Order: sequence, then structure tokens, then C-alpha cells
Amino acid sequence: MLAIAAVVFSLPTLNDGLLFDDLWHWAELAGPSELDERLSKVGIDPNKSGELSTTLSDLFIVVSPDKNLKQLMQYGALPWWTYDRLRVAAWRPLSSFTHWLDYRVFGGSEMIMHAHNIVWFAAAVALLAMLYRSLIVTGWVAGLAAVFYLLSDSSYFPTLWISSRNLLLSLFFGLATLLAHHRWREQRSAITAVVAVSCLLCSLLSAEAGLATFAYLIAYAVMLERTNWARRFLSLAPATAVVLLWRVAYNLQGYGAYGGELYLDPFQEPLRFARALLERGPFLLAGQLSSVPADAFSYLSESAKTVCLPAALGFIAFVLIIFAPLLRRDRVARFWLVGTLLSVVPICAIIPMSRNLLFVGIGAFGLVAQFVGGLMSKQNWLSTSRSWQVGAWVLCIVLLFAHLPLAVARRVAVPFTSSAITDEIMLTMQLNLPPGSEKQDIVVVNAPYPIGFQYIPFLKAYEKEPLPRTIRLLAPGFGPLQITRTDNKTVLLRARLGNLLSNQERDCLHLVYFYKYIGAVRDAGQPMQAGYRIELPRMCVNVLEVDDNGLPTAAMFTFEVSLEDPSLRWLMWDWDNNRYIPFDVPAIGKDIYVPGPF
Repeated sequence: MLAIAAVVFSLPTLNDGLLFDDLWHWAELAGPSELDERLSKVGIDPNKSGELSTTLSDLFIVVSPDKNLKQLMQYGALPWWTYDRLRVAAWRPLSSFTHWLDYRVFGGSEMIMHAHNIVWFAAAVALLAMLYRSLIVTGWVAGLAAVFYLLSDSSYFPTLWISSRNLLLSLFFGLATLLAHHRWREQRSAITAVVAVSCLLCSLLSAEAGLATFAYLIAYAVMLERTNWARRFLSLAPATAVVLLWRVAYNLQGYGAYGGELYLDPFQEPLRFARALLERGPFLLAGQLSSVPADAFSYLSESAKTVCLPAALGFIAFVLIIFAPLLRRDRVARFWLVGTLLSVVPICAIIPMSRNLLFVGIGAFGLVAQFVGGLMSKQNWLSTSRSWQVGAWVLCIVLLFAHLPLAVARRVAVPFTSSAITDEIMLTMQLNLPPGSEKQDIVVVNAPYPIGFQYIPFLKAYEKEPLPRTIRLLAPGFGPLQITRTDNKTVLLRARLGNLLSNQERDCLHLVYFYKYIGAVRDAGQPMQAGYRIELPRMCVNVLEVDDNGLPTAAMFTFEVSLEDPSLRWLMWDWDNNRYIPFDVPAIGKDIYVPGPF
């Protein structure tokens, strides 16, 4: 019944088409005969599109100096300030194979591909219900935990984005690992031990999120095993070997993340990851327990984050204090808690998103359900303290409201809210180019969502719209700019606040913070220097001034032709009307003020 409900709740995704990374996948999988030839003309068509071997190795390579960084920068799909060693490359061969099958067996039908995602999610929900039933003694409490999980909207986005199927596959095989591991440890069956290790490998080969599976295996050994400590650690030996071999193969093939802000590689940048863990971990945990969307973190200004962090820590502390009597008496509850805490660690390598909480929710909802069930049935672990009982009932009411009626409302609303946000983001990629723009360089003065330009050529090729000769982003639209024309072919950009890459600060939720946070293609450890120069086809960039952090405050842009030449089409983003409008280049010696979002 829960699996059927999972299908029903996910049906709104069937008609959502291809979004964002799905467009890359289309280019990688559709085959050369279906690719728009204009991608080849501008030099960014995928190599050997549709071939299985290329799909297995390259499908989840977003940016790599060895593969596509130079081509993307020359075309303008990545901006000029991109770090020249930026790497965002994942090895997910099992997930890649399922996408390859979509195009070979189902002809790339968008609806069938969405249905394929839904099937994996429904199967994962069925396994999750089995896991709860095998570990939680009281049947209705196990069911309550599964309902909590089902109603959480963190599963909606992996079904909405076809390219996020890797999370659903990793979750499915992760749950299969836990079930098989539990059967092995209870019945000492060698077959189930092999099944557990095999499913763990499949979880890792589906997505890096599979590391959270290993987190729950550690929690199982520490909290649920009844043998001595030597045998507990020995029970983890097969899984540990699989994880180590997977990671060695991952690194030897050159996969990983480096040089940006969206993804962090804990093995290559341990200090940055540690800072991210301390900053993001509390938000993720508090959001999971309270039902506050983890995505909200990305929409906050830096000053707002510093205010919210103590609030998140305070809420977590309160929950742990109230849960303490249960945790002291119940080893399954301790298993859920340790699994939850450990599974948060790997997802701190990416900016907080609800869709990354799929593994965290396993333990969190199991723990919450046991607390609610024990409180309502007056189990013997309850504290007799009057203040504790008041706090426990207050927390129980809050948790039930957050994960039942509020969760239902959010589950119903999420197709509409996600569609509204997606539409607003898509507006930043709508250049509305007329016929003939294939021979023009599009110059965008203030791009509101610079990282979104990596999708534009594939989006236009997919929709068979005009594809410009190149795209040139002068600066992000995060803050106000002053633009001065110095000669016939040159303009000077100067930041009016901070630097060219920073944003205006205002204590509110705003998409501009998301645009900046998710699109940082040069991390703070890769500063520029005055005199930094980059040559692009028909345009040269010279950084004139940098701030104390090595970020540009002024830059000169020199074009091959006069700025009024018809081969250049100038655009600027209008924050008031959320659209691109023509930009009139100032006369020589004159300047123009371009406002920011506030």
C-alpha cells in the first residue's frame, strides 16, 4: 500500500519533461543523428553520444579540465572567471546504464523516463517499510515511520529530475544492503552476507550517496550487534573492503570535485569539508527533524545564516534532551540516531538540498516514530520529571504536526512550488534570440544565474531554437555595477559594492543568494591577481583590481570589433521584471550604472 501511495504521490512529475542536467544527458545519450548539428559547429557536442562505454564513464562528468572545460569556457557556457582546474566529475556507472536503457529501449520518452524514476522510488519505499517492520517491534509504530518518510517531500525532486535517479537507485540498493545485513547477522547466512556486500557495491556505483549505507552499517555494528567488539568490527570488514576498493577505483580514474563551491571532495579538501560539515550539518539535521526545507539554507544571506545556525543547534539540543530517556533504554533507537548522524556527513559535501536527505530520513523517521509511539503508549522508558513530560508532549505535538498535516500540505503543494521556482530559474536562461543570432556573439552585462548558462546551448539545441555563435558574460548580476566605455572596442566594469562576484546583502530569503551559492565556479582558495588575463574568441579580459580575498573588483573587456558592430548583441538583466532587455552601450568616455537585485 505504501509503495502504491509512493507512485500516486509522484504522478505529477510525469509531464515535467527535461530539466537542467537532463538536457546534458539528452546530448550524451540521444546519439549523433539526433543531436543538433549546431552543437558541433560551436565545439561543445558530446564525444561519441549514445555509445554505452562513453555513457558509463562520462555521463556524470559536468566539468573536467581533461574533457570539456576549455570548450565550455570558449563558447561561454562557463564564465571567464571559472577556475582553470575546476572539476565536477562523478562515477555512477549503474545509474548511467539505466539512462542508456531509457534511450535505447524506450526511445527517450520523457514520460517513461519519469515513470522509471517513480518505479525505483516505490520499490525503495517497500524495502524501507520492511526494514522498519524488521527492527521496530510495534507494528503501528513501524508503519508510522514509513508514513513519515513517504510524506516527506525530499523524495519529490529525485523523481522530478530524471538525472537524479542516481539517488533513488542508491537508496534502493542501500536499503537492500541493510535488510540483507540484518538477516545475515541474525541468522548467520552466508548467502545474505554476499547479497549485502553486492547491494552495497551497487549503492556506491549508483551514487556517492551510497556512503550513507556504510554509515548505517557502522551504526548497526555499534548499537545492534550483541557480540564482543572484535566481532562487531569484523562484521564490517567486507563492507569496509568494498568502500575502500570503490574509492580507490574512483580516484584512479580521475573522478571527484575540486576548485568550486557546489561540490567538495572530502579526500582532496579535508579542511574545507570540515568547515562545511560544521556549517551545513546542523541545518540538515534541524531541517530533517522539523520539516523545514533544507533548500532554504541556500536562499539565506550570510548574515541570516549566522543567526539561524544557533537556532538550529538549539533545536537539535532540545530534541536530544527529550529523546535521552528513550535512547538510554532502547538500542534500536540508538541505532537510528547514530545512523542519522553519520549519514549527514557525506551529504555535507554538497550544498544543503532536501533531495539529499533520503538516507538521513531513514534513521530520523524511525527515531521520531519510536519516540511518538512510546510516549502515546506510556512505555517504561518515560521520565517521571514534570518538566520533561511537558517538553516531551510539546515536542510530540510539533513533530506530529510537522510530519503529518504539514507534510501532507507540502506534498500536495510541492509540484506547484517547485514548478514556480523552476520557471523563475528558467527565465534566467531565456535569451529570446531572433533569427540570425547564429552569427552573433551574445554579450550579457549582468547574468543573474551565471552557472545556468551551461544549459543554454543544450536547451536551445533540444528545442531547435537559434544557437548564438558564442555567449559572453561580463559579470554576475549579484550586485550593482558601473560600466565605463574607454575606447571604441573596450568597456571597464567596476563593482559598486564588494567585488564583481559578490552579492548585495539583505536579511531575507531571495533567489540571488541561491544563484551565487550554487554557481561559484572558483572557490575562495583560488584567488586572482591584478593583471590576470584570459583570451577568449573575439574577446579579451584583463583583471585590473582585486580585493583582499583575490576577487576582481574591476575588469577590462576588449572586443575584436567595435562595440556597435552588428555581430555583437548586448543584453542586461532587469531585476524588476525578471527578463533580459537590450543594453545600450555608452559613448566613449561615458558610464552607466547597472542596479543589483535590491
